[in-house]
This record gives sequence, C-alpha cells and structure tokens, in this order.
Amino acid sequence: MAVLLLQGPLGSFFENFASRLEESGQTIFKINFNGGDCLFSSSSNSYNYLSSLDDWPGFLESFIACHGISQVFVYGDCRAYHQIAKVVCLKTGTRYHAFEEGYLRPNYITLEEGGVNGHSPIQRRMIELYEPAHNPLNEAEVDGNFSTRAIVGALYYISGLLLALRFKDYHHHRSFNLFSEGFCWLRAGFRKQLYRASELTKFKQIEKQPFFLIPLQVHNDAQIEHHSKFESIEAFITEVLASYKESSIDAALVIKHHPMDRGHSHYGKFIHAEAVRFGLVGKVYYVHDLHLPSLLKACEGVVTINSTTALQAFYHGASVKVLGNAFFDMRGLTDTQALNGFWQAPEPLDTVFADRFKSYLLDHGQINGSFYGNQKLTLDNLMAHLIEKNIIYKPVVVEAQQSAQSTLVQDIAVELAG
Repeated sequence: MAVLLLQGPLGSFFENFASRLEESGQTIFKINFNGGDCLFSSSSNSYNYLSSLDDWPGFLESFIACHGISQVFVYGDCRAYHQIAKVVCLKTGTRYHAFEEGYLRPNYITLEEGGVNGHSPIQRRMIELYEPAHNPLNEAEVDGNFSTRAIVGALYYISGLLLALRFKDYHHHRSFNLFSEGFCWLRAGFRKQLYRASELTKFKQIEKQPFFLIPLQVHNDAQIEHHSKFESIEAFITEVLASYKESSIDAALVIKHHPMDRGHSHYGKFIHAEAVRFGLVGKVYYVHDLHLPSLLKACEGVVTINSTTALQAFYHGASVKVLGNAFFDMRGLTDTQALNGFWQAPEPLDTVFADRFKSYLLDHGQINGSFYGNQKLTLDNLMAHLIEKNIIYKPVVVEAQQSAQSTLVQDIAVELAG
C-alpha cells in the first residue's frame, strides 16, 4: 500500500511515523513544502514541492495517480495545502486522515478520517448507538515537553529561513518569520514567570463570588477563521461583554488567555477599554496562568468559540455555551439557548451522555501519546490503532513467517513427544 505524508507537527514525529509505516510493509512518500519540512524528512521517497499554491491541485492529483497513493496523512486540515489535498482525495477516491492535538488533553493526540475539529465526522447519533468499551485505566501519562517543542520549532524556522529562496512560492499558514517568532517565544517565557508570581492570590479573590469562564483561543487559530463567524478574538470578547452587560447578572466574568498565545498577543488594554465602555469595571478579570481545572470546577459556566477546553469542562460538570461551529456542540453536552439566556440559567450537562461521549472519543481517534514526547509509546499505540481500524494491514510476509514458526514449533513438539 502506498501512503503519502504531507506536513506534520513540528519535529520528527512524521519522520518516525514514516519509518514505522515502512517497517510494516507500506510504501511511503513524503512531500516537503519548505526548509523546515526538509529538515525532518529522511524518506527515500521524499519530494520537494517548489511550485505555487495555484499549481498544487494538479500536481497532487498527478502524484497520487502516478504513485498509486491510497492513503494521505496530514497534520491540521485547515492549512491551505491540506484543504486542497482533501478536495483532491475526494475526487480521486483516496482516504484522507488528519492529525491534531488531542481532543482529550493531556496524554492524547487526535487522528480522524475526513477531518478534525469542525470537520470531524462525529455526530450525536454515533454517540447514542455506542456501547462504551474503553478502559481509561490503560492510559499512560505523557509529558507535554514544552522545551522539546520550543527547540524543534526553532530548528524548523531556521531551516525554513535558510532554504527560503528555494521554496520562494511557499505559502505558510501562520507567520514564518524566524526573528519575530523567536522574540514572541522569549517574551512568552518571561510572561509565564511574571504571571505565575503576580496571580498567586488572584484565584482566592475570584472564587469568593460566582463567575463565568471565558477561555480564549490563540489569535490565529484556524478554528476561528474556518469554523466561526468571528474575525478576531477581539470581536468575540466584545460580543460576550455586550451580552453579559444586557443580562445584568451578579456573577463576574473571568477571561483566560491561551497559554500557547502568551508571547504573541495581549488583550489587557482592549478588555479594560471595553469594560469601561460597557460599565463593567470591577466585574471582569483577565488572567493568564491560573489553574484551568480549578476554574472549571468553580465556575457557573463556560463560553467559548469552539475551543476543546469545552471537553475538559464536560469532565468537571460545567455548563458550556459554544458560539462557533464545533463537533461537540450537541444536545446534552452544550447549551442550546441564546447567549443572553445562558447567563440567566445555563442548561445543565447530561453527565451520563457526557461519559458516553468521552468513551466514544477514546475509542475513535484518540491515541494515547504525544507528538513531542515518548514517541515509542505514541507510535506503538498509533500503529495498533491503524491496524485495528483497517487503515493499514499487517504485511502478509510477517503472517507467513509467524505461520512457519508456529509449524516448526509444532513439529518439534511432536518429535519430542515421540
């Protein structure tokens, strides 16, 4: 079977994934789009795509036909090259699989056929028909490895810069400037230490009163661009504050910054200005590094665009209102009324259905592991998942060898018995 890998997560995960696929008898092809992709690609069937985004559909269709590709794997299905790849796969009858960060965090990565997040094929009727079978006791804890992620990210951007002229037509899904990204990550480290110290007593102040939690997403999250009506995080904040003002409730608002966006954006001045405009000064808290599970346990409810923080909220029994498009926005899990009504009387979580939903996720596309740590465990679990779901098959030669070994053992046993 011929498998094509496009862009993967930062680092060596796709490189190691390719090796494991080859060991299982698959023929692997890899397409690189920039210098960073080249750095983490050692496949003998590795190709550099040097043309424009406009030429990509025709190139990919010809590539799939020429090499007999039956499966395509990508990381993130909203990248321009990957969106086009999905269309081409549908046209050519090629199976399309998308990786993403784990829906259930930590300790998991996501892999779904057809798309992830807003493109996920998961529907409520699938949950209703599911008989829970997953045993969470088998879950291994996996380190998030922030330092590893930072190092491979730096190497990726450096390689991208060094080979920028060769891939001059490359179109990146985010900023591809080494120096601005490097500065942002240095600033993120500084801010993390700053907020860790300055917010030590803030939770004690917040928990003295009822409050709603507003977890923000990263400023350039593809989920916002492709799966919501909002043009920016600021637009989301404004809509939430306006609705909150109209509700005239006593509970406070806690707006939590996304930890991975710490060095890239800051909404302190904007939130303060909007709080002044709506007459909400003293009722709105802007926080960065408070313990998320503690906030979820204590809050009256959660309002999000489509962040998978909602999945953690379900675990803690919190009511959730989704303002974007999300695969988990379904009756029994999220609030079905307008936002103004949510402030007044949040619809409670159906805890039985939520448990069934979590079990379904664990059995459908959640793989215990990490892109950045303990890759042996991750790849072992991933390969088992691919075989279990009939995405790849055990090579016949291996089965033949096992059969021959079994026959040999039987012959020896008979001979010894005689």
